[in-house]
Amino acid sequence: MPRFSSKVLAALAVALCVVLSLPVRSHGTQTNLKLILAISIDQMRFDYLTRFDPLFKGGFRRLLDRGAVFTAARYRHANTETGPGHAVILSGRHASHSGIVANDWYDSLLKKRVNVVDDPLHSPVGGEGRGASPINFIGFTLSDKLKVRSPRSRVVGVSLKDRSAILMTGRLADAAYWYETAGGRFITSTYYMRTPPSWLEEWNGRHFVDQFAGKKWERLNSDVSLYEKYAGPDAEEGEWDRHDTVFPHRIRSSPPDSAFYDDFRRTPFADEMTLEVALKAMQAHELGQDEFADLLAIGFSATDVIGHTYGPHSQEILDQLLRLDGVLERLFLEIDKRVGLENTWIVLSADHGAASLVEIARKHGLDARRLHPRQIKEAVDLALTRSFPGVTGIISYYDAPHFYLDETVLERKKLKRSKVESVIREALMKTGWVEVVYTHAQMVDGSAADQPYFSRFRNSFFESRSPHIIVCLKPYLYLDARVGGTGHGTPHDYDSHVPIIFFGSLIKAGRYDQPCGPEDIAPTLATLLGLDYPMESDSRVLEEMLK
Repeated sequence: MPRFSSKVLAALAVALCVVLSLPVRSHGTQTNLKLILAISIDQMRFDYLTRFDPLFKGGFRRLLDRGAVFTAARYRHANTETGPGHAVILSGRHASHSGIVANDWYDSLLKKRVNVVDDPLHSPVGGEGRGASPINFIGFTLSDKLKVRSPRSRVVGVSLKDRSAILMTGRLADAAYWYETAGGRFITSTYYMRTPPSWLEEWNGRHFVDQFAGKKWERLNSDVSLYEKYAGPDAEEGEWDRHDTVFPHRIRSSPPDSAFYDDFRRTPFADEMTLEVALKAMQAHELGQDEFADLLAIGFSATDVIGHTYGPHSQEILDQLLRLDGVLERLFLEIDKRVGLENTWIVLSADHGAASLVEIARKHGLDARRLHPRQIKEAVDLALTRSFPGVTGIISYYDAPHFYLDETVLERKKLKRSKVESVIREALMKTGWVEVVYTHAQMVDGSAADQPYFSRFRNSFFESRSPHIIVCLKPYLYLDARVGGTGHGTPHDYDSHVPIIFFGSLIKAGRYDQPCGPEDIAPTLATLLGLDYPMESDSRVLEEMLK
């Protein structure tokens, strides 16, 4: 029997999905399109565009003034995490179809946690790290359909995060490159190539990150009053470790310690590095240099790490956005030089937003609080012990705040699953911290469709990967073991409201206030490309901006 590579099998799978897909109406167009540039800014809330609008002078300014800006774009799924968000941006597919339910999930057969892009069949190329691939993504992306129609079109992804570079570009991508903290290098995997390209080896040989040893992250603008006006005080209670909360910030440790390479991600310099690698990859893969339209996906991830650390109302996040404004403008100028912006379509979005620091939310009179994950777990454990004395192992895995049940224990102990679920739900609701609880059965049969956020949780549900007990915490409750910082991952508005901006020929600039979501990006681009593309039942083509 012949052996096929993973890329060949992926091509066959994608081709089959394309054949079986239900088409949407498409409009053939004549353009000089050479490049599609897809930009994801990790953890970028929509309100960053409005709050900091007067300060933007570079890439954001260009997009806001000359692009189609969608002001009411919200994810239609509940699990607002990096993996699910990036899986949607260029596929338009909910986790209920793609299987990307979270950044990690528990595999009941393997009895372990599985990372969204982990692939044990492949190895890292170019340095230490994960042998990552899109193996866990089911279906296809816009770029996959582009490659099926035009095999000579090239698709490349670059990001600080592997799941960003990989999930945006799909199964048929020519390459994906990402940063690894094990050695401060950009790598790829054997899914894409067997040996590192010479340009990547040369770039890694420069040890880009090492030059920042001992350097400080200072404010870009020396006018401190500007930061106080648009962001507030420099140090707020609840930031990071509650110690390193004041400018300037020094990168912790020193090379070659992996802690140094990890902490580097907590600075705007990480996006400058991503830009440099993306431009090198663009040149090496000759993107936009012939009549076949190519796709470059770039994930700028520093906003996420900085946002987790200092919160969305910090001077640090303001400085990060000001610096990213310059990074984007340098990217656009370089693309104009190499390809021509008149030959380029740009779409910018984000994988999710973020909650305010609990302490900031309280200042605004909101009922916010920090919860340790064990507080949820202890409440459930106590209830199970009281209801089923002597029975252990009912919970196979706690993925805070969700629960996986050990179905073999239930069967062996002859426990009725609905009774176990009822006990857990009651315990959770009694805490006063939980908005709603859903079970596997409710997700499958739709019996709780009238409950809050049900459709969003249903869009995030994939039966073999999702938890058995799905928990939605009340707004402004932050569940984490750390003493400071903030996060995301809920269906609440602060996590789901993100920017969507299109820029290019055939696109009418302006503000568009109609409800939409990142799920609409792929079918809209497909319409511009004249590709038939399947849509989710709750998504649409953004026709209002099309010329």
